[in-house]
Amino acid sequence: MIDFFCPQPQKLDSLRSGPLGPHLEGFAALLARQGYCQIYRWRKLRLAAALGQWLEKRRLHLCQLDEQQANAFLQRWQQRHRFSGDSYTLTMLLQHLRQNGVIPAIVPPVEESGFMGDLIRDYEQFLRQERGLLPVTIHECVRVAQRFLRHRFPKGQIQLRQLGASDAADFILRVSPGYGHRYLQSLTSRLRVFFRFLLQRGHMAAPLVDTIPTVAARQLSHVPRYMETRDVEKTLGSCDRRTKIGKRDYAVLLLLARLGLRASEVARLGLEDVDWRAGEVCVRGKGQRLDRLPLPKDVGEAIASYLKIRPCGATTRRVFLRDKAPYEGLVAETVGSVVDRALTRVRLHPPHRGAHLLRHSLATRMLQSGVSMAQISQVLRHQSAQTTMIYAKVDLNALRLLAQPWPGGAQ
Repeated sequence: MIDFFCPQPQKLDSLRSGPLGPHLEGFAALLARQGYCQIYRWRKLRLAAALGQWLEKRRLHLCQLDEQQANAFLQRWQQRHRFSGDSYTLTMLLQHLRQNGVIPAIVPPVEESGFMGDLIRDYEQFLRQERGLLPVTIHECVRVAQRFLRHRFPKGQIQLRQLGASDAADFILRVSPGYGHRYLQSLTSRLRVFFRFLLQRGHMAAPLVDTIPTVAARQLSHVPRYMETRDVEKTLGSCDRRTKIGKRDYAVLLLLARLGLRASEVARLGLEDVDWRAGEVCVRGKGQRLDRLPLPKDVGEAIASYLKIRPCGATTRRVFLRDKAPYEGLVAETVGSVVDRALTRVRLHPPHRGAHLLRHSLATRMLQSGVSMAQISQVLRHQSAQTTMIYAKVDLNALRLLAQPWPGGAQ
């Protein structure tokens, strides 16, 4: 594998001379699988070999290699060489060496011990198995629980049966300065989940969920941002479908505009989620919810067109990949960036430029076409019908029928 990157024997000898030499063959194969071109593969291999030689000069054993040593080497290396991605290359190399047992694994951070640790682990399992929450949501719920417990029991001696009616309010008042109402809404909601868990497990002497103060929800207080149909079509047409990235972005935008998917749902779409025979797509939504939606013809054609030129060496099963190596799946933020770049190309400047703009535009277009709120709720897969009611504000024809004449005004 390395011979293919550099056929010159003298360079190969220097490459294999350090303590990392025997392990560069496997690292080269990893770079090839991730789709790096020959120039970048050789640059990354040179960096890895230089790291090995640096360890050898300092008489450090390979088992002593860790992030601290890698950063020290990188600072010295970048005094003469500076390429973007060097830090990420070393991260890849360390991960590769750990996976193959060449260097020790990272010592995990000290977790909560004793009763606190057992309680938090039980809570994580509860959120995962009984509530079916996504890992990112579980992480945030656990953080709120830990923060509350440390506030209530600062000395670490947790006595859950001592919790009283004022504890939740005291905690909210303590952390509320400097935060907006949306963050506080989320905080109180996650604290209620924790209190219900404590009651279910028998850790709480009395139900205290109702003692958690509510934060003004301001439901339906804003008008959803949307684009007119002509602007949506103009945005879709901005993608150069002669290129690989243009084909990908067009398929992403169609999923957002035609099916109203969320950015995270587009990012998580897997190759096995598209049922070509049935003409359906399986959407992995909030709370590990699975929904099957019909696959419109133009959306299916756009996905198929991208899959034909999608990097075949990618190890991930995600449909949409980065346009550069390593070929990993997109994340929700990247999907939002696809929308932002498309709006910039057509010189549209709405107040909100994220992926949800196309979801709102779809709902508004359906409402203006006479589709009922119940049907819109099904398409958008809202768990609560009240969530869909926000779109009533953009149904101007229906609002005109409800408008009353101004008292004393013209007849």
